[in-house]
Amino acid sequence: MPVALLSLLLAASAAVGIWLSLRQSRYVRSRRHAVPGDFADVVSLADHMKAADYTAARQRLAIVGALWGLAVTLAWLYFGITALHRLVGGLVSGPILAGAGLILAMISISSVVDLPVDVVKTFGVEAKFGFNRVSPRLFALDWAKGLILSLLLGVPLACGLLWLIGAMSGLWWLWAWAAFLIFSSALMAIYPIWIAPLFNKFKPLPDGEVKSRVEALLAKAGYQSGGLFVMDGSKRSSHANAYFTGFGRTKRIVFFDTLLEKLSVDETEAVLAHELGHFRHHDVIRSMVRLAGVSLLIFFWLGVAVKQPWFTDWIGLPHSNAVAIIVAMICIEPVGLIFAPLSNLMSWRAEWRADAFAAALTGGTAHLSSALIKLSRDSASTLTPDPVFARFHYSHPPLPLRLDRLRAARR
Repeated sequence: MPVALLSLLLAASAAVGIWLSLRQSRYVRSRRHAVPGDFADVVSLADHMKAADYTAARQRLAIVGALWGLAVTLAWLYFGITALHRLVGGLVSGPILAGAGLILAMISISSVVDLPVDVVKTFGVEAKFGFNRVSPRLFALDWAKGLILSLLLGVPLACGLLWLIGAMSGLWWLWAWAAFLIFSSALMAIYPIWIAPLFNKFKPLPDGEVKSRVEALLAKAGYQSGGLFVMDGSKRSSHANAYFTGFGRTKRIVFFDTLLEKLSVDETEAVLAHELGHFRHHDVIRSMVRLAGVSLLIFFWLGVAVKQPWFTDWIGLPHSNAVAIIVAMICIEPVGLIFAPLSNLMSWRAEWRADAFAAALTGGTAHLSSALIKLSRDSASTLTPDPVFARFHYSHPPLPLRLDRLRAARR
């Protein structure tokens, strides 16, 4: 009976996700044939219809992905974890190595199982709408590199976690949480110099008007960067972006080459000013504090689950620390959906603050508004998202809401 209750909880979570996707698809399709009035002069009907079709296609795939993910999770619960536990236990001796082997084997198998959906997304949906530029060979290399990197990082993490459970007292989860925070900070520092170059090439931003304007803007905002770089994002997708990365001495600013191709110098400056708004309002620190708080709750939950034999017995699974960790993480999955609107609300507020800062730093809202419109249009982002879906799935406010805030700031 208990396993049926957990299955029902997972199915209910998947059903809510599917319902939200259906809402989004219906809402966008019903507004497909008319460009919203505020955008009639800057977005063509053809671009608007493409965005609607792209959104609908992504939601169809999201529904398939939700059903596939539910089926895979239930398969793990009903027979996969038990079978893999026996297999790994027969090959590896010792609770720590056997437990780590189980966790890493699940990661590897899950990576393979998720491949069909990723392939359809990349070579189906993204290619159909003209966004995909990745070759099958590069796709396979990216997948292999990602899996190898996960295993290389996962081996010491899994072994360390299982060692703490066995060696420490009932507060092992607190030590694990502290280690996680240290590891996360270290990963932020090494990501730009050791990990990101495994997937993309980074070249210094060439001398010219863009670089001189960017450096002047950074000086004006009081931001000291470890370097300005251009990333070859165009080899995988035509989508454009810019971001701040790194920590301490390794922090740097990265522009997609596609962004520099699509935006004017003024618009590029405005986008950078928005990112500087996150720096000025300490949004990175805020995010790290939230991560610390959420991860503390997760590790506390793991501490409760792992030390209770009934936790795995109640659904008929073999009892081991590794199995308990896996089941505890599966139980957490539906919780993320519940708190998504709150998380997104905090993110929206951060984006609005950064927009307001960009407008003040660059002396107006026109260039940021035009940049946001271009980026939205070129990436086929719908101008008419379902409000409920947006609250659950949009980490950034929908474009109409952002432009309304910018217009209000001009008054």
